[in-house]
Amino acid sequence: MGRFMFQEFWLDSSAGETPENVTGYKKVLPNPYVATIITVVLGVLLGLNGYAKIWALFGSANQLLAALALLAVATWLGNVGRNNKMFLIPMAFMLVVTICSLAINTMNQITTITAGGADWGPWAQAIIGILLIVLAVVLAIEGVQTLSKQKNAAKA
Repeated sequence: MGRFMFQEFWLDSSAGETPENVTGYKKVLPNPYVATIITVVLGVLLGLNGYAKIWALFGSANQLLAALALLAVATWLGNVGRNNKMFLIPMAFMLVVTICSLAINTMNQITTITAGGADWGPWAQAIIGILLIVLAVVLAIEGVQTLSKQKNAAKA
């Protein structure tokens, strides 16, 4: 799953990019072998150097994934013309609570870093937390835009 997500991160699917029709770094990084090597090496390094240092983010990342899955299901149901309203309140709740949790954790890590003497754990948590927040907000905005387009199309 990590390899697949790593590959997709580098491609613009809305522009029809695939590993076969891109050039430059986009030709190298989404390559299945390169992506596998990178994700395995990063996983091994994390396992050897103390996964417990970023374990606090696992729960937030897991709940964020659940909120984004609800968003994806809601938009898909809207695209096929089915009722998607039962997903909107749980999705919004999980998204808001998870982003708030990530923000609090990230602020705590930044406080630890600014106090001095922090090893790589707080730095990793702060960077990953900020990335998760930014990516979640971007996906939420895109999802809300899609849902509003569906609502407007249904009214027309």
